[in-house]
Amino acid sequence: MTLSLIPLVDRQELNDECISLLNEEWPRSYTSRAHSQQKSCRASPPMSLLLIEESELIGHARICLLPDRRDACWAESVIIRKSHRGRGLGKILMNMVESRAVEMSFSKVYLSTHDQVPFYRSCGYEICAPILHSTTATSVFPVLAKLAPPPPATKSTISPRINGTLPSSTTVSPPPPPPPVPKASATKCKEDDDCIEYMCKTIG
Repeated sequence: MTLSLIPLVDRQELNDECISLLNEEWPRSYTSRAHSQQKSCRASPPMSLLLIEESELIGHARICLLPDRRDACWAESVIIRKSHRGRGLGKILMNMVESRAVEMSFSKVYLSTHDQVPFYRSCGYEICAPILHSTTATSVFPVLAKLAPPPPATKSTISPRINGTLPSSTTVSPPPPPPPVPKASATKCKEDDDCIEYMCKTIG
C-alpha cells in the first residue's frame, strides 16, 4: 500500500473528482463546492490535501488558519472514500495531516465533529471549548453577538403638554435589563441529534 498526501494545487486535474468525493458526504451544489475548493487550492493554508493510493484519490482533508491562534490550525472536510473505509485509513490520514501541520510550524490542531467523537478520541483528540475559526466567524459568533445585551438605557426627560401647559419634567425609568447571554460550551446543538463537539490535540 503506497499512500501519499498531496496538495490539491499540485494535482488540479483531480479537482472535479475531489468535489464529487466531498459531495457524497456533505451534499452542496457544484458551484458552491467548486468555489470553496478554489479558495483552498493553494500551497499554504487554507489548503486542500488529497490522500492518494497508487493513482487513486481515496481521501481528503483541509488545513486552515485560525484568526487568533498563530501556533494552531483548523482541520476540516476530513473524509475517506466509502469503498475504502474499514482499513484504518482515517487514522493514517490524520497522522499525515498532523505531520504536515508540524512542518508548517503548528503545535496544535483543532476541529469539530457531531458524530465522530470516538474516532477522533482514538486519534488522541480531546474535547475542548469552542474556538473561533473561518466557519464560526460567519455563523456561531455573530449569533452570540445578537444575543448580547444592548447598552443600558439612559434616563430621558419628557415634557408633554397637558391642557395647553407644560408640567414639570417627568423622568422615565429605564426598562429592566435583558436576561444574561448563555455561556458558550464545548457543545453547540441545533437539535438533540445534531450537536457539534470541538476537539483539539497537541502535536509535534
